[in-house]
Amino acid sequence: MRVPADSLNSNIYPDSKGIVMKTVAKSHVGKIRTVNEDTIFVHTDGNPCYMMVADGMGGHAAGEVASKITCDSIRDYIDKHRLEVLKKEDILKAIDFANTRLRCEMDKNEKLKGMGTTLTFAAVNGDEIIVAQVGDSRAYHFNGEVIRKVTDDHTYVQYLIDSGVIKNNAADDYPFKNIITRAVGMKDLKIDFFEFKWAHNDMLLLCSDGLTNYANEMILKQVLASDGSLKDKTEKLIDVALQGGGKDNISVIIAQYDEKGDGQV
Repeated sequence: MRVPADSLNSNIYPDSKGIVMKTVAKSHVGKIRTVNEDTIFVHTDGNPCYMMVADGMGGHAAGEVASKITCDSIRDYIDKHRLEVLKKEDILKAIDFANTRLRCEMDKNEKLKGMGTTLTFAAVNGDEIIVAQVGDSRAYHFNGEVIRKVTDDHTYVQYLIDSGVIKNNAADDYPFKNIITRAVGMKDLKIDFFEFKWAHNDMLLLCSDGLTNYANEMILKQVLASDGSLKDKTEKLIDVALQGGGKDNISVIIAQYDEKGDGQV
């Protein structure tokens, strides 16, 4: 389901192998903005199991339109083709379908020209995860001891870091750090894919930069490793961003792999 802004959604998903995955998702408008341009979507009511975070951009609330159309279009493609397991090529086609629909909307409505959205998409099939990435929303994998950023940011400042122009520790203070180099809505869309496995009690975190602008990996690890339910951890992450300033919309999805299935989120 697409999670409404400022509401918290939780679910427990038993897959065909008897493995349980718990999910909690929440999107918050933040302290400054009046419109939430983030869209989060979690599909755990049956196969295939997938989730996504999209952070829209564009004037006249076009960012809100872009993120919503993208998530809805991906869902429509998956439903239309009755996919039960999502492979890399399926995800690629679904995102391309969403990109085409987004560009068609821009052609029809002058006010939507230039809109676009980030997209961090994760498909889960038992202990296997495929992540598709466009933009600077992120995916993290936490195994109880180590947190790892799965995705690469598609930003101008990351390009400068990769090129050796600036050092990684200078990124937070760089004036153009929010310039996106890839977004759904661009004519020639390039998508990164990452594949990995997770184990019992591991967590997958998807989030928009409204969180990561205020929370480094140390803070994320502390929250994910803290006592309490997934709901508690989700609320704590939202609070971290709000206490840091909350200048942007904040979106969080936490999924946990649970072989035992204790029925609590």
